[in-house]
Amino acid sequence: MKSAAAAAARPTRGPGGGHALAIVGILVITLTAFLPILRNDFVNWDDPDVFQRNAHLGTHGAVSWAFTTSDMGHYQPLSWLAWSAVKALFGLSPRAFHALSLTGHLLNSVLVYLAGSWLAALAGLDLRSRRVTAFTASLIFAVHPLRVEAVAWASSFPYVLSLAAVLLALLAYLAYATAGSPSRRRWGLGLSICSYTASLLARANAIGFPLLLAAVDVYPLRRHAAFVDARHRGGAAPRALGVGALLLEKLPFLLAAVALASVESRSRELPTLREVGAGWRLTSAAIAPFLYLWRTFWPVGLTPLDPLPIEPQLEWTPLALGCAGLAAVTIAIVRARRKWPAVALAWVTYVLLLAPVVGLTPTGQQATADRYTYLPGVVVSLLAGAGIASLVASRGVRREAALAALGLVIMLGAATWRQSGWWHDSITLWTRAADLDERNDIATYNLATALAGAGREDEAIARYEQTLRLVADHQAARFNLNLILAKRAEREGHRLADAGRFDEALDQYGRALTLDSSRIASRAARGLVLVRRSRLAEAVDDLRVALESNVDDPAVPNALAYALMETGRSNQAAAVLRQAVTRHPEDVDLAHNLARLLATSDDPAVRDGRTALRLALEVRDRTRGRDPRVLDTLAAAYAETGQRDLARATAEEASALAARTGDPEMAREIAGHARRYSRPPDGRSR
Repeated sequence: MKSAAAAAARPTRGPGGGHALAIVGILVITLTAFLPILRNDFVNWDDPDVFQRNAHLGTHGAVSWAFTTSDMGHYQPLSWLAWSAVKALFGLSPRAFHALSLTGHLLNSVLVYLAGSWLAALAGLDLRSRRVTAFTASLIFAVHPLRVEAVAWASSFPYVLSLAAVLLALLAYLAYATAGSPSRRRWGLGLSICSYTASLLARANAIGFPLLLAAVDVYPLRRHAAFVDARHRGGAAPRALGVGALLLEKLPFLLAAVALASVESRSRELPTLREVGAGWRLTSAAIAPFLYLWRTFWPVGLTPLDPLPIEPQLEWTPLALGCAGLAAVTIAIVRARRKWPAVALAWVTYVLLLAPVVGLTPTGQQATADRYTYLPGVVVSLLAGAGIASLVASRGVRREAALAALGLVIMLGAATWRQSGWWHDSITLWTRAADLDERNDIATYNLATALAGAGREDEAIARYEQTLRLVADHQAARFNLNLILAKRAEREGHRLADAGRFDEALDQYGRALTLDSSRIASRAARGLVLVRRSRLAEAVDDLRVALESNVDDPAVPNALAYALMETGRSNQAAAVLRQAVTRHPEDVDLAHNLARLLATSDDPAVRDGRTALRLALEVRDRTRGRDPRVLDTLAAAYAETGQRDLARATAEEASALAARTGDPEMAREIAGHARRYSRPPDGRSR
């Protein structure tokens, strides 16, 4: 390997050529590992609100909305616009949104390769080592199972888009720092600033990027005067700058970071210190860098959701170990910074990029998340790639190192394929999370909701009950469990009522309403059964509530009107029937009952012979004169309008029809009406 001075003496203007085959290989391997996500559906974790219930996506007003909204607790206008374009082109196809995320991840894998190649060149590695470093780093990043959440979860696309812009910003900055002509330098710096701003507008993840650039200035760019070998200052080395000039150069990046971080912080719903105390936050921040490193080197049992503790508390042992670890690693790296500058750079940038998500400002319901490693994971992958390249360059273990690297990529790719399958749908996802941690109340609740939506009620009930055992006051779980149980009781009530077991049916409807007092279908059904059991006063209350709740069953106003008439409230019954006839003009029974009430009521204020006659004639025509009860009502309407001869003749026809249809009791009743119509009208005939 060449000396640092020699590396500084020959500025590198780019990663070089001959990368086409490597890039094709990266794309093919990455696509293969993530192919299962193209068969995946949306999941019930943010996706419904982001995509399915979002009326703004794909509309003409999407641009202004995207730049002003803080929906989902984030400021991410460019991500909203990308989603909006996908919806406008392909509708709400899950495959289209997953393809967007996968395309972004493929782009990022190529950008990691280009950045790795360039940084390796700046570090003075030979051509072969540069390509091995870049190729292995890109593959380790691209097919690592920790990437699955960011890529397979459609709502996590902002992480993918943000990283793409950050990597472009880094490449543009390297071009700026190594360019010879002032015009190229200006273009490089401007493009870097614009790309970084775009990254923040996709999601403000890379807040520490300006400090990362300062670290890159130190190594491998060695732009500060103290790092430029005096023997090479004659013109071949990069232009040496003082600390003030280097910091001033970072000011546009810093201003963008501060501005977008401020907007993002106002968009988030952050828990208070009372909800999540300072002790837990410090504990999380101290152990997070090591926890994510452990998951990087041992990506086994990765959960879709690592929930916040139900009662977050200070944990002294993890806090002490985390602080001691941070101090020890930092001290060791400071001491070895001259011998291992790449390790020092990797540690500093890893901590900087991870800092916003270590738990000091928790957001959402997760304590840690795989997607938080999407940006810092690039640093770890580049360092791992450099280590593998060093082993491959060693004469004694070259072949073994290459085979080990190949085996590592195959294992990571297989794990990613399997991990991508867990995101196939909500039931698969949350079953996996609940299996990994039976105390994950968020997983059990979301699984119960998915099972209920799929009609798997028994399993949903079991998962809701599991959630309530974990969190006794889980209101959403209690509410949804009661909904399922209420539906079951309601269905059982219907079954019993159809079987004529009315008292048992009433018990079931009562149970349904106890579990869910807003269950209008149960209230309506109970009212109908109460009418059949002649418990009319009770029936009125249930039926009136059901009717006021816009139940679309004409049997409800029919039964309510009957109960009101039988309890001496004919005026109210008439009002109910008039409204019901208007709402259900096709219903013959409603029109017939209203006509009969208007023709025969004891209340003079209710009687309306003309309307009764019009309705009765309509009903007779619609029933083709084949219903004796309808003809009896028509006779009463004739009598009410003074047409007693027609009334008597129609009633006699109705009586004869009833006799022919095998109902002698109805025939005798209607015949009595006909005889009354033949007498002088000393009172109202009914």
